[in-house]
Amino acid sequence: MPHLHSNEAQPCDALFHGERLLVRTVRLLALTTPCHGLQAHFEAACGCAGEAAYRMLEAFVQQMALKGRRRVRLSIPADPRLTDDEALILDVFGCAQAGDFRSVDERLRGLLDVQAPFAMGAAACMVAETLAMNGLMLRPRPTPDQAIPCPGETIIFPMAAE
Repeated sequence: MPHLHSNEAQPCDALFHGERLLVRTVRLLALTTPCHGLQAHFEAACGCAGEAAYRMLEAFVQQMALKGRRRVRLSIPADPRLTDDEALILDVFGCAQAGDFRSVDERLRGLLDVQAPFAMGAAACMVAETLAMNGLMLRPRPTPDQAIPCPGETIIFPMAAE
């Protein structure tokens, strides 16, 4: 597992095809520059659910930009290296694909520095499952239970009848 707090970018030569596709797509979506060629490539790689998976990945990146309390480091689209934040994003999707949902929540919290909206976890799970159904596997890096932060305060929402 890469160090989550170093500032060094790591080479991404050993990434699986699905991981490279995911990183390139996230990088371009973060720039808010439409790249119809990459969108078509992503959708084609994901089969009949490709368009929906691409839209979910768009929502994931938008939520990361809107809800995050810290700046996420991403490389330029053509950079062959992988930043620690990009590795963390891959971990989110890898854990989602492996069904390790506690690690998904922990990674999202680390990525945003705040509890992630439920939509982000749902989007990660949907994209990861679509990639898996099309043979695009991601490596899970599960987190041991003791590394998962304790939950914060329980929020009680009063009912309208109360």
